[in-house]
Amino acid sequence: MGLLAPSAGICHFEVIGTLPHDQIFQLLTERLHNERFLSIENSADEYSCGWVELDDHDATEFSEERRLRREQLVCFALREDRRKIPAALLKREIARISGDFLSAPPTFNRVPKQERETIRDQASSLLFSRTLPVPAVSDVVWDIDSGLLRFTSLSQKRIDSFQGLFHQSFPELRLRLLTPLARAKKVTTEAQQQRLDDLNQANSDAALEEIEANRWMGEDFLQWLLYRSLNSDSGYAVCTEGPLLKDQPFTAWLDNRLLLLGSGQEGEQKISVAGPQDRFAEVCAALRSGKRIAEATLHLSLGEEQNWKLTLKGERFSFAGFRTPMTKPESDPEDDPAIEAEAAFYTKLGTIEEGEQLFASLLKAFLERRLNDSWAAEETSMRSWFSES
Repeated sequence: MGLLAPSAGICHFEVIGTLPHDQIFQLLTERLHNERFLSIENSADEYSCGWVELDDHDATEFSEERRLRREQLVCFALREDRRKIPAALLKREIARISGDFLSAPPTFNRVPKQERETIRDQASSLLFSRTLPVPAVSDVVWDIDSGLLRFTSLSQKRIDSFQGLFHQSFPELRLRLLTPLARAKKVTTEAQQQRLDDLNQANSDAALEEIEANRWMGEDFLQWLLYRSLNSDSGYAVCTEGPLLKDQPFTAWLDNRLLLLGSGQEGEQKISVAGPQDRFAEVCAALRSGKRIAEATLHLSLGEEQNWKLTLKGERFSFAGFRTPMTKPESDPEDDPAIEAEAAFYTKLGTIEEGEQLFASLLKAFLERRLNDSWAAEETSMRSWFSES
């Protein structure tokens, strides 16, 4: 799903490194054009991957800077087209070609081993030529001033494709997942950052290792949020930089769906709790048995119709099903469609930035507790409450 969809998954990256500022957009257009998407509709190719324009997924020339640039933002999209053949259909085609092979001289009782792979390739090529490719598009919004990049997919395969093509297009830059630890350092003081370094259990700065070694942050954050959802008014205040005013009150709580993980004799165990919750009795029981919250539906609200909803993935702090307030810019039948599309983009991006600011403020509120010497006592109180619920 794209950025303008009612809800979308958003994965955040940091772009490390710089391009020559005096010719940055010329370089961007050239690099994106060089790695542009190439259609496979009129071929029998199985797969194609490349860059397309944000507003037109068939446009690949990148000939106009205005279609790529929106103030300090670079906006484009990754398009992947893939042909897929049902296994049953491929099996039937292989059987047909094998039958033709066996009926032709010289006769065989069965297809020789060396011919099987050839027949399989032939069957695949024939079916690919009759099958339309299925397109998949994910938007890229890159702030070249801050280095923050948003990618609208949480699929690991698509993330891998995106990272590979990005590094191929911009070898002088490095793309790094914005890990929970990196997010935490953006909203904490120098003293708190030192405390985070002490708690960091990773042996290197590799993003994936850092994520894997520090699952405790997402688990503690979600458990704290659940406790707060059940034992407070869920009130907070905006305390980070962004479009919203500082000290503006908002509420945040968990509800609807939680996923818990635990280890058992037969491997990892998963428990999914769905539907509106009252006292989260089933979740409390799972926590008592040693399971940890891995993801949950998070609600953020400024009141009235200003509501955000997302499924927070605790391991990476990625946003799944990120739904923002419904906003639609005023339009006139005589307006230029391109101008309307740009207005819709800025309106949607504004609500996304507001939701991200609310999340950052919520994370900062948690870290004020988590990095304090009183955390051990607070954690004991929470566990005691969950045990008694």
